[in-house]
Amino acid sequence: MEVIYDNLAGQELVMVDNVQLKSEHKTELPTNAKKVMGVNCQVLAQTSTVQDNEVTIGGNLVMRLVFINELDKYDSQDIVQPFEKKITVKDLTGITNVAGETQITSCQWAIQENALQVTVILEVAISGVKEKNTRLVSDLAGEVEVRKLEQKILTFNALLADQFTIEDQIELDSNCEGVLGVDANAFVKDVAASDGKVTIKGVVAVNVMGVKTVDSSSEPYNTVHEIDFAKSLVVTGTTAEDLATGTAKINGVTMHIESGNKGSVLVLKIDLQFRGCSYVYRDCQSVVDAISFDKELAFETSQFEHVEILPQVNTTVDLENNMNLPATMPYVARVLAVDGVKVNNLEINATDGKAVITGVLVANVLVENEEHLSSNYVAEAPFQTHVRWDALDGEYQVTAAVVPLLMNVKARRGVELLLDAKLGISLQARTNKVTTMVTAVVIGKDKTDDGSAIRIYIIGDKENLWDLAKRTNLSCAELLKQNPNLENGCTPGERIVVYRHEKVAL
Repeated sequence: MEVIYDNLAGQELVMVDNVQLKSEHKTELPTNAKKVMGVNCQVLAQTSTVQDNEVTIGGNLVMRLVFINELDKYDSQDIVQPFEKKITVKDLTGITNVAGETQITSCQWAIQENALQVTVILEVAISGVKEKNTRLVSDLAGEVEVRKLEQKILTFNALLADQFTIEDQIELDSNCEGVLGVDANAFVKDVAASDGKVTIKGVVAVNVMGVKTVDSSSEPYNTVHEIDFAKSLVVTGTTAEDLATGTAKINGVTMHIESGNKGSVLVLKIDLQFRGCSYVYRDCQSVVDAISFDKELAFETSQFEHVEILPQVNTTVDLENNMNLPATMPYVARVLAVDGVKVNNLEINATDGKAVITGVLVANVLVENEEHLSSNYVAEAPFQTHVRWDALDGEYQVTAAVVPLLMNVKARRGVELLLDAKLGISLQARTNKVTTMVTAVVIGKDKTDDGSAIRIYIIGDKENLWDLAKRTNLSCAELLKQNPNLENGCTPGERIVVYRHEKVAL
């Protein structure tokens, strides 16, 4: 008798840590700023490096100030401050490709002594890749009956990462004086694996805050534009039936204004960063049971842990929200523009067939009162939405990326704001599965014909009496004699006792 082994080698993507950091910044205001109307913060050009058990997170905090200048016109300025934070991780033994993904969860600003004070709360998700090897018994050769489990096991294949640039042009209004700033958000519509390749398709939603001339005075306004993109990555080992997941972020935006055929044109160059994973299905065969009438067999088993992942869901939802303004706030005649839209306090609850998503939609809103005086208001609108997902149940852990694609705000009755938003939602669901597998078979001494019970046998799926007789080397009559309950049929999972017996013709 020969024991045949298979080495199920691979890698596993693990979450190492999730850390919140505070980053405080102080900078002088522009000399021509009479009144700050809003501050929008972004983290761009993110980096992460690892040395021993220390992960260094870096990047540029970009603070865009919208203000009234000395000429009583709207103006803006981007202030860029580099930051670097070190995070000590307890144990990175055996973990490679460690990286930190940073996002802003809160941004508070204040003006003190002609300086801008900004406090940013950052959330850093640190992940890595760990080698995972499992030795399984895949078969036994010789005079032995074997029950085997054949299944497809999803195994981690590769981290996906790429940076690329897209360009586009936006026609500006004929009475546009200039552009105060651009908010760009990337949303991945689809991630698909094929033979040796992963293709990403998505859209970048661009919100332009411009300044236009109205009745010889200037005021801000918004225009929205969408840019479709597609990108292919070479990924060794993938096939069309495998899984790929991921999201894209804006890494930087540069712009300038040119003269076009119909007027001024805003020329955009947007740097994108894509991060994701690919998973492959592997045919796995493992022994779950075996019977030999010649030799004693001893089994060693282990709990094999593997992950089950649902295909990524990418969808958009429309939200409406009425929000009461504070009683201390003057009557709002109209909304001029919206800037710095983001989603905070994101939570996901997985239920059977549905993912419930809650969060807070935050934006800087420039409003005007009845006396044509403008001011800034930070609108915070709680929301709840859900996405139908038939394959989902409560066992899955769901993560989500929610991207604001569009947001309109209107004044209502002077004391309310009506928010109309479109959100892009990317959902990923995973759960850990545990399967008991035979890792070793020890072949022992020869069996003696002492008439004693030699094993308890579990009836397999679709097995009938003849199958049992063949497998146990007994006649059907002898099996029925030893196990009268088989008169009522063979029930999968039921236990029968098999006694030693001479080989007979079936």
